[in-house]
Amino acid sequence: MMNQSIATDKPLAVIASSSCSDGYDLARQFAEHGYDIIVAAANPSVVEEAEDFKELKVDAVSYQLDLSSPEGIEQLYRRIVATGRAVEALVINTGLSDNLEQEKILARKVLHDMADRGFGRILFASSGDQKDADRLCESLKHDAEGTGVTLKALSPDEQVVYFLDEEFIEDKKEASALLH
Repeated sequence: MMNQSIATDKPLAVIASSSCSDGYDLARQFAEHGYDIIVAAANPSVVEEAEDFKELKVDAVSYQLDLSSPEGIEQLYRRIVATGRAVEALVINTGLSDNLEQEKILARKVLHDMADRGFGRILFASSGDQKDADRLCESLKHDAEGTGVTLKALSPDEQVVYFLDEEFIEDKKEASALLH
């Protein structure tokens, strides 16, 4: 496990991945854009690879967790809450479990926290069957409706750029202005 404390003023992204390599690539994109990150995957190398983010001058925490189990999802969520920080972006690499239920549980918990703030982004990334990411995204649209939280299913050919572009930053500023 890397640095347990990630108390900075940078935005926070959480990447939950079934595959260490997919999670690493997604986390790196966020880190390169100044996000502090929490990465969780079942593979033990998630802890070692997360050390790479130190060079990008962001705080990173990594956890080896079985995200296909309810216990793993609950552990990750408790650790997110324990940071005391708002999650601006949640990335779930579909395929954590066979029936998408664990992914949906995690997304719904974080979505409700984001909705309380009136802002957030949840990205469902697929390294395999795009239909899984699409189904998961569609299943939560009702929960996100009117909350300021955006859901997106990302195909394997797309990049995370939307989350990191000016439109995202402007949406964040607008939501922040509405809350204050």
